[in-house]
Parts: sequence; C-alpha cells; structure tokens
Amino acid sequence: MKETIITKRDALNNYCILLVDDRTENLLTLENIIEKDGRNIVKASSGNEALKTVLSEKIDLILLDVQMPDMDGYEVAELLRMNPKTKNIPIVFVSAVSRNEKGPVEKFEDGTIDFLFKPLDIYETKSKVALFEKIYLFNIEKKALSDKLEILSKEMDHFVYVVSHDIKAPLRAIDNLATWIEDDMGNEATQGILKNISFLKNRVNRTQNLLDGITEFSRVGRINESKVQVNVVHLIQYIIDTLAPPSGFKFKVQQNLPVLFAEKTKLLKVFTHLINNAIIHHHKKEGIISITSHEDNNIIRFTITDDGPGIKPQYFEKVFEIFHTLQPKDKFETSGVGLSIVKKIVESHRQKIWFEEVPSGTSVNFTWIK
Repeated sequence: MKETIITKRDALNNYCILLVDDRTENLLTLENIIEKDGRNIVKASSGNEALKTVLSEKIDLILLDVQMPDMDGYEVAELLRMNPKTKNIPIVFVSAVSRNEKGPVEKFEDGTIDFLFKPLDIYETKSKVALFEKIYLFNIEKKALSDKLEILSKEMDHFVYVVSHDIKAPLRAIDNLATWIEDDMGNEATQGILKNISFLKNRVNRTQNLLDGITEFSRVGRINESKVQVNVVHLIQYIIDTLAPPSGFKFKVQQNLPVLFAEKTKLLKVFTHLINNAIIHHHKKEGIISITSHEDNNIIRFTITDDGPGIKPQYFEKVFEIFHTLQPKDKFETSGVGLSIVKKIVESHRQKIWFEEVPSGTSVNFTWIK
C-alpha cells in the first residue's frame, strides 16, 4: 500500500473555514476579508445549517455569529463541543456586543475559542484567522513528525534485535569453546591458562549483559502495560529475594510504603536497578540499605539510601548517561546501562530522579504518581 504524505502545502490548500451568520451581507463581508488562495470557504445562514455542514464536511475553523434567531452562536458551539467528531474544531465568535461582554465562554477550553467584534477590523480579522491557520499547520507537521518517529522507533527496535541476536550467537560459541578447552586440558591447565579462560568468559558475559541492557533501553517508553494495584512493600521484598544479596546486607524497608495503581513491570525495573546498584557498588560485602517514601499531592517520592562509598556531587548527573560508570569495568561487572534505563522509565512518566548529598553513602530519589 502506497504511503500518503500530507505536505505543508497540501495541508494549507485543504484548510476549510465555515462562516456562520443569518445575514447574507455579513457573510459576504467576512468572506471578502479572509479570502485567500488555498482557503476553502463554506457558508451557513443558521445554526442548524452549520451543524449539518460540520457533520458532512471537513471543517478546520468556524467563524460563528453570536446573535442569530432560533439558535444563537453559544448554543451552536455547545452542541459542537458535545460531539466527539466536532469538539476540537476551533471557534471564533463574531459578536456585536461590547468587548467586555463575551458571554458564557467559561465552559469552553482555553485556546479553542476567540472573539471578533463588529464592526470588523480588517487587520484584526485577518490576523486571527491566520493565527489559527498557523496552529493548524503546526499540528499537521507535529503529526507527520510523530508518525516518522514511530516508524524510526520500530526500525530501531528491529535493528537492535537483529544486531543483538547476531552477536549473541558467536558469543555463546566463544563461551562454549572456552569451556571445552578448560575441560580438555584438565589438570594440565596452568594457573595462567585458567586465569585467561576466566578473563575470556567474563568478557563474554559482560558483552551479553551489555546487549541485554541496550535492548531493554531501546524499548523503554514504547511498550504499553496495563496498570494494576502494586503493594510496594511486597514488590521490594520480591526484588530482594530475587537479587539474593550477600548475607551481610540489611534492608530497612518502611512498612507503610504506599499501594500504587501503576505499571508493575516498569516500577519493578526501577527498584531492581537502584537496589542492585546499592549492593554491587558497595565497598564491602555488608551494608545497610533503607527504602522510604513521602507523599505530597498524590506524588510519591521514594528514597533509597545506602552506607556505601557514595558519589561525589559533580557526578550526580553524569551517572545517568548510558555506558557511563564511575568505577573501572574490570572491577565491577556492569554494563553502565542500568541507571539510564531507570531515568528513561521515570521520565517517560513525566516524573524525575535525582541523587542527594548525604554525610556518608548514597541517596537516590525518584517520584511516581500514586
């Protein structure tokens, strides 16, 4: 199927304006003022005729007279707003009343209506119509860019999947080969050979983790998940059991952590990466990790604090950069993707994550909608 692309020029040539007034001379005057190449102008002489026209034709802007018999402009506008097909069409009321008497407009959304006053000022009339036309074109361009972004995102997902799959196959072969060599040599393997084989396996494992991290990072924000009730205390206990930290670690979990209505998998990933970071980057095989929360106007701020070596303030933002690690990767088996994934998940929910300076250790906060 051939893809149809609406260009800016096509959109402008399709811009349709409906003029509504019960007096023919007013319609002709308004048409003469706003007439312009590429604009399609449709006229209606009553509220009922306007409603029928909007349902049968594509209308992008309505210039609507307020004082009309049988049905005034405000009644027409209210009926238009009640219909899902017409509720988003911008309306400019054309009124003969004082500028200080704009009528019952509080029921209409800001930015969806405007006013022109009789006798019409030619420059003001042209300017207001041109403004709504520019907004229309902006939305057309926005939709086109959004569609292109969606296509690129799908292509990127496919690319990441293919690359990850094609690289993982030889990685598995290398890992198997290293194991076979180690088994074949048996007791003949020197400490140097065993060290090199271990080094090789660690590199293979790190690369596999890196590929998994890149795949996960690329999909964040593009996978929709149903919201369910999440008991955060139970969720954190599940994460701790799954991570199986060294026995020296103690967890202080606030027992009245909230129950959220949230996308469970995404919240699980956020807590998992942050708790795992607190464990693996600790300078000892023991430590205390506390998890608390604070609620403010339906926004929950979670805080995870550990008594590890801490992070210097100048690195608070840098640690969220993908592939960035504060310690050499030879020291910690980490891909440098975890915090980037966390930041992307949190920000995709229009929330924030940040580190705070504490006397000792590390404190990371993130917000979530309750």
